Amino acid sequence: MVLCEDGECSVCLLPYSRMDRIPRVLHCRHTFCEPCLETISRVRSGLLTVPCPLCRRVTGIGLGLSLQEALWVNDKLWEQIPEEADAEEEDGRKQKAEDERMEAKQRPSFQAE
Repeated sequence: MVLCEDGECSVCLLPYSRMDRIPRVLHCRHTFCEPCLETISRVRSGLLTVPCPLCRRVTGIGLGLSLQEALWVNDKLWEQIPEEADAEEEDGRKQKAEDERMEAKQRPSFQAE
């Protein structure tokens, strides 16, 4: 696995975003997106644990906390994420949802007689 500090998560290889792929820092100081960290996290011995995919050091988080509350955002990467890209990404999602709704309305409905 390659360490990517150039705007993309080294697990999923998708770019970080301010909406849904926020770069979070583990205790070992490696950074990954929230969805990947949520996928690899486990509850063990009363702690939420997140093993680092790179160095395998385990970050322990108290059960009362979420990943968002316990792990810092990588400020260096956060500042590199263009704000416009998030707005465009959100607009793209809204447009896709609207297109799907319109397509569903245009499909003929078949009713059993």
